[in-house]
Amino acid sequence: MKKHYVIIFLLILFFLFTLPIQGFAVAGGHSGGSTGNGRSSGGSFSGGHTFNDYSNSYHRGWRSQRYGNYGSYNLEDELFMGISLGGMVFFSIFRRKKGQGTKINELYDYMPGTKSEKKKKISEIQRIFFAIQTAWEEEKLEKAKSYYSDKLLMEHQQILHQNKNTGVRNHTKKIILQQLGNYRQIREDSFSIRIDFSCYDYVVDRVNKQIVSGYKHKRQHFSQVWYFNYSEKEEKWQADFIQPLSLE
Repeated sequence: MKKHYVIIFLLILFFLFTLPIQGFAVAGGHSGGSTGNGRSSGGSFSGGHTFNDYSNSYHRGWRSQRYGNYGSYNLEDELFMGISLGGMVFFSIFRRKKGQGTKINELYDYMPGTKSEKKKKISEIQRIFFAIQTAWEEEKLEKAKSYYSDKLLMEHQQILHQNKNTGVRNHTKKIILQQLGNYRQIREDSFSIRIDFSCYDYVVDRVNKQIVSGYKHKRQHFSQVWYFNYSEKEEKWQADFIQPLSLE
């Protein structure tokens, strides 16, 4: 009888490890902090005061279940469980790695140039993304000035200035870039690409440090389309526009 419970337990773990990651319903510029009904109060990268302007996010929790003690396990049971768990973890990692490789190859199919040039462009996109995110968090946009088009830099400067005037500050911490996709070549010197990422995103009062909106300890998920133009002056790609997406 006890082996039946072991098998059930292993099957539960199998599905936990191998089920695909679910998408999140997100809309907003580069903004942060949700208020009632999942709607945020601004939008730092597309206007407003916060990081996920007009954003909706949801999270899903797993119910924990308690099982009674159905007897002690012998060495054979422990070995069986250990080998099974190890196999499932390996299979889960292999499955995810294979899926990531497939998505990268699909992304490359839509990109011009050699494989080496495509890898270089992907690395540049990631570098620009994190440089702008860091500059935004520190409120020092000049650190990422060369990665901005003049238009987008001015827009972000205006939003930060407005945040300071209203006495709030947006924080976007521990950002994880989850996926790139939907590459589209617009012209020879411009393209767009979808960026999915997550972070701790919230707005605080500058005086009392109280949270005005968002979640300091709850990771939120965002999906945006970033538009890039090539600058002959800087001799590099620059972010020119950020479009929030809704996955509803």
